[in-house]
Amino acid sequence: MRNTGRNGFLSGVVAAALMLLWMLAARLWLGVLTPVELAVDWLVPMLPLSWFEAGLDLLGGLAKPLLYLMALLVNLALGGVVGVVYARLAARSAGPRPQLAGVLLVLALMLFTGLALLPLTGQGVFGASSSAGVARTVAYYLPAYALFTAVLGVSVSLAPSDSGPTDEGRRRMLRRTLRGGAALLAVAAAGPVLARLLERMTLTSVDASAEGMPAPITPVGTFYNVSKNALDPDVDALAWRLRIHGLVERPYSLALEDIHALPASEKVHTLQCISNPVGGNLVGNARWKGLPLRDLLERAGLRDGVVDIKLEGEDGYTDSIPLSKAMEPGTLLVYEMNGAPLTLKHGAPLRLLVPDIYGMKNVKWIRAIEAVGEDYKGYWQRQGWSDVATYQTMSQVRVPAAADVLRVGDAIEVGGIAFAGARGIDKVEWSTDGGRTWQQSDLLLDQGPDTWRFWQAEWKPTQPGEYRLLVRATDGEGRLQAAEPSPTLPSGATGYHGITIRVREGAAASVAASPHPA
Repeated sequence: MRNTGRNGFLSGVVAAALMLLWMLAARLWLGVLTPVELAVDWLVPMLPLSWFEAGLDLLGGLAKPLLYLMALLVNLALGGVVGVVYARLAARSAGPRPQLAGVLLVLALMLFTGLALLPLTGQGVFGASSSAGVARTVAYYLPAYALFTAVLGVSVSLAPSDSGPTDEGRRRMLRRTLRGGAALLAVAAAGPVLARLLERMTLTSVDASAEGMPAPITPVGTFYNVSKNALDPDVDALAWRLRIHGLVERPYSLALEDIHALPASEKVHTLQCISNPVGGNLVGNARWKGLPLRDLLERAGLRDGVVDIKLEGEDGYTDSIPLSKAMEPGTLLVYEMNGAPLTLKHGAPLRLLVPDIYGMKNVKWIRAIEAVGEDYKGYWQRQGWSDVATYQTMSQVRVPAAADVLRVGDAIEVGGIAFAGARGIDKVEWSTDGGRTWQQSDLLLDQGPDTWRFWQAEWKPTQPGEYRLLVRATDGEGRLQAAEPSPTLPSGATGYHGITIRVREGAAASVAASPHPA
């Protein structure tokens, strides 16, 4: 019985691995979320806020991929458990019963997925509420479970038995051939599948510090990117439609060509992630083109009692903004970035751009806009992140860089960026003595409201030694940036950014400098 259990577990793991490989490959074609993604999306909002924060602090940008890896291993282990049960049942049966058990296993897995797993994770019965729909969902899961059961059944049937040595030798050879062939198939198929999957993954470094002055307009390829997904959606722009519904008089939908035909606006706008630490790199500035959200809402005719405008992405992500914010002229649904069509990574075919609110509420891959009569809490709000999510005033030292050599008497450029959302930046000050005294810098590059500002100054150190270079900003409403350090969760990081630098006389060696929150 012990050998039966061990063989069943190994057979189940092999079968589950091939099933998951199929699911990952079919994920690219059919757009149905894998069980791994569904499990993580369902679990993460349920984690205690302290656990979530501790995970981010400990693992940073690795938190998400490690969580998905753990879910993948759990799926393999569950396959092994199913294999043990199947092997023990098969050992007690004879004739056609193992084949019948295989059919029943496929049906049981389909019923569990369609009636329990998918509804529990918000996809509806057999995926009826998902973007893929019932037909694609069944076409995705049914072959996967059939493959799992077939590999499991064949592998278990080749288990050691009480037959003679000749027959056992054949079984051993067939068993090795099956497992070796499965391994070769997995390796051969995994290469191109993984290459495609990596193109769709968003792996964000949330703890990287930014150095060097950025370009005034951030190139699309280097603009920061954050999402909740293991795999971002690949939206078919020709089949895509935007649905406007809820508490409206005239619900309707639009194709992308309909949206392009409407009067458009262009603006330069800075986005920053709420997970950006003090001095971090999750901030960028781009030129966007789209149409005001309020135009679509007015066309639909809002009813009395609307509180929030809820937005839903193709990845199932949801969030909301207050009606008053949705009706501001600067709140856009954008489809171009830096003069080119929006890329999939940045939310194509359509994403939201909201003044003064952190990036998590600027929903990407939008497929539905709903007027609701409640203060709707989205994906991240259910985990404890701010629902208001107004930008904190921030500033950064970008130059000098960590590796620069600083010498007494040299004219040293000091500069960086500052940002306060729609409030704008009125003043930026810098200090070389850890904040005991402050000097005002020059403000450069006013690209309009909702954009970052560059600041610059010149410093000539007169004495060698160690200096603490800090920066602070005052927003356009006269409020000084918060000095007290606070973490990113729940409302965005606060605190002065600074670097420690050393100035030496003569031809100095390398200077040790590392940006840290002050």
